[in-house]
Amino acid sequence: MSKFSKLILILIAAIILSSCASTPKRELTKDKAVQIALIKYEMARNIILHKDYKNLAEAFGYLEDAKKILKNDPKVYYMLAIAYQMRKNMRKYEEYLKKTIKIDPNFFDAYNALGIYYYQVKKYNKAIEMFTKLIENPLYSGADVAFYNRALVYLSLGKIKQAEEDLQDAVIFSGYSNPLYIKTLINVQIANKEYLKALKTISDMENNMGRSCFTQIKRAFCLFKLNEKQQALSVLNDIKGSSDKCIEQKNALLKEIENDINANN
Repeated sequence: MSKFSKLILILIAAIILSSCASTPKRELTKDKAVQIALIKYEMARNIILHKDYKNLAEAFGYLEDAKKILKNDPKVYYMLAIAYQMRKNMRKYEEYLKKTIKIDPNFFDAYNALGIYYYQVKKYNKAIEMFTKLIENPLYSGADVAFYNRALVYLSLGKIKQAEEDLQDAVIFSGYSNPLYIKTLINVQIANKEYLKALKTISDMENNMGRSCFTQIKRAFCLFKLNEKQQALSVLNDIKGSSDKCIEQKNALLKEIENDINANN
């Protein structure tokens, strides 16, 4: 921690001490300790959220001090989990996320973090359990995130039907506001050769977000696979003024369709 930051902490603590001078002794001691603990928590949080690795040891010190006073405060345990993650101590990371949830069963960030961690280490059943708990909790406002994350787990398990259902729910719960959800759903439907369903999803995406290179390329591909080659060519030829990547994809698909037409003539 810089000398300036330390000075701020000392000054704030001094202000708290002076402002509580007229209160009864027992209440003063408790009030002082809690307020200083909260300051230390915020100092640690600032270090961690800014990924200040140089001062991470000080953040641990602040959090341990805060934990002694702010007993069973879930946000302190959660911040300790993130600090351990920064240190690559994943055993402690998991341990403190679990402690956070045990203290507060509605600490949603901890469930999500655990789910992502389990997904990354291929503990897929545990990941599904975490995301399912979020989905089933009526107090959780980010159901679209949990559905999307669970869909990724199902994809890793090869459970395409469940993944597709979760992606559809992610799209609905997001109010068609997240293009990542819809793009992933379209790609899954195409990979599963559900071209008619993909065309319907593409139309839904355009109705809510407008036409794009992505939707036109995917529509043309689906039409090609449904043997509607002239329609596919028409869609591709309608793409103008797009990025280099889009033009590259367009030309590659055009060549594939034209080669197919020539091969069948």
